[in-house]
Amino acid sequence: MIPLSYAQQRLWFLSRLDHSPAYNVPVAVRLRGRIDRKNLRAALGDVLVRHEALRTIFPATDGEPYQRVIDADVAVLPWADWGCSADALDDAVGDAARYVFDLTCELPIRATLFRVNAEDHVLLVVMHHIVSDGWSMTPLLRDLAIGYRARCTGAEPT
Repeated sequence: MIPLSYAQQRLWFLSRLDHSPAYNVPVAVRLRGRIDRKNLRAALGDVLVRHEALRTIFPATDGEPYQRVIDADVAVLPWADWGCSADALDDAVGDAARYVFDLTCELPIRATLFRVNAEDHVLLVVMHHIVSDGWSMTPLLRDLAIGYRARCTGAEPT
């Protein structure tokens, strides 16, 4: 069993105590133009495979939490793909960003694609702070862009 760092222990305890979205780290990206939703989802899966922390759950045995990394070949990124009017978009993104993670049994990441029309989308990725922080967004979005470009050419990202 992999023990939690002190910071992870604190966040794990707070998540069990409060059951709130207070420690969510959301990033919303506006995507203009036509996108290939299948390849976008595959690229998000590539990010999940690449980053072990995103495949980690935090169960407990006898009240003691630990890290359990889900194998890359069985981990599935929670994904939603919703049509959404422009008027409802802000509320829909806000609601999805306030998802409450159960760190003991589910991955600390999820993604939602909001389709306003064929050429206007918002991709929301929400991670729990136990595996992410503001600095993490740059490498995550870079890896996602690389993966999406590769997938759109029929290749897997390297």
